Amino acid sequence: MKRTRWLIRLLLLTPVAALAENLDEPAERAALPPSYKVLRFDEDYSCLSDPSKRTDYFDPIKYIPLRPGDPSWYLTIGGELRERFEGMRNPDFGVEVPDDSYWLQRITLFADLHLGQRVRVFTEGISGLIEGERPPAPPPQDDPIDLQFAFIDVVPYLNGNEALTLRLGRYGMSLGSGRLVATRASPNIPFKFDGVELLYQRPAWQVTAFLNRPVKENPDDFDSADKGIAFWGAYLTHWFSSSGKNGIDLYYLGIEREHGAYASVRGHEHRHSLGIRLFGQNEGWDWNGEAVGQFGRFGHDSILAWTASLDAGYTWTASYHPRLGLKIDVASGDRNGSDDTQGTFDALFFKSGYFNDASLLRPANLIDIHPNLGASLTRSVFVNGGVDVFWRYTKDDAIYAPPGFVTLPALKNQSSYLGTAVDVNLQWQVQRHITVLASYVHFFTGSYVHATRGGDVDYVSTTLSFLF
Repeated sequence: MKRTRWLIRLLLLTPVAALAENLDEPAERAALPPSYKVLRFDEDYSCLSDPSKRTDYFDPIKYIPLRPGDPSWYLTIGGELRERFEGMRNPDFGVEVPDDSYWLQRITLFADLHLGQRVRVFTEGISGLIEGERPPAPPPQDDPIDLQFAFIDVVPYLNGNEALTLRLGRYGMSLGSGRLVATRASPNIPFKFDGVELLYQRPAWQVTAFLNRPVKENPDDFDSADKGIAFWGAYLTHWFSSSGKNGIDLYYLGIEREHGAYASVRGHEHRHSLGIRLFGQNEGWDWNGEAVGQFGRFGHDSILAWTASLDAGYTWTASYHPRLGLKIDVASGDRNGSDDTQGTFDALFFKSGYFNDASLLRPANLIDIHPNLGASLTRSVFVNGGVDVFWRYTKDDAIYAPPGFVTLPALKNQSSYLGTAVDVNLQWQVQRHITVLASYVHFFTGSYVHATRGGDVDYVSTTLSFLF
């Protein structure tokens, strides 16, 4: 790739130096720095104002004091180097799409400036390249250089553990479990939004309200907001206990599109989503259940769509801490394309790898049941896998790809059964800064896919990431 030689040196030499310094540290020392977040601006390094807590190789740039005697004035510098390989036989089930394999490379660099407790400025640049793919490359995979995030936080109200923050600029969002608003982490360029956010937090409560536009990826120029889409909403979380393990989410999300599209239907769309989520852990059990109803207008039609999901499991305290889990999802489809009601559920800006790492399907017009099993082979190696069985919610609607276009057309005379996906995933946390991921998915397809001249799918990915 264009940057391979020097990137290999960075990936091999810099992390190895950090590994040599940190690998044999006691667990309690290694746990002192904050954990890395998918959205890096959620990390807080103010604890490093205490020199005795600066134990990590990169701590000198995670907390750079700016005003003597005032620890709230500081600068944090960080970034990511990521190499990812993806290979797939029969992408989009092989319907007029040849086999494909390619390398992805992502580099980010951010600066987080804290000017006291009430003002903060965050900027992050990003570069994402793809090599080996069948052209044209999708914009989220190929953007040589761009501005990922740039925002200012102002805190007009601060009282102990209670704060109200106003955020203006370009930022990312991840709400709840990411079923409707997440980061699109697997592709090179994650989701981002231009607009305003209000963030309120107090013990046991958190509220986010926003008004923004999603940003369109433009490999040939700097990205800009999509003026054809407006997105707004409010998301409330309440924790029932101080541990933060048990709680409830209540939310409203609204979106307006000038050119909405479902199957062969297009029109002006004004959609509202009302949702509730219950999550928690207790004595080995864990659960995450969510339900969403959608209503509004699509062209001359009314919208009536919904989804429900459950992700629950039990983890044993025995060796390897095995967890047996079950995921169930239902996302409505449009039962009658000729009536005045649009019934296809819209997952908005949902998380990548929603069902598995292959990211073949958008959660719309689908029912799936996914028993799964995971275990910690060592303190740093985790493996999981499962069998996911898919059906169409209704034969009158299509099957959609993650971006929203139709992958498989609606065939009323074919079975509702779509296929069964078998997935195996491995995560190796080499040390704090270095993570290795690997995934394999095989999708056994049924007669419905074969009737569209599609077939079984094989997918493999490997990822090496270095965060600092």
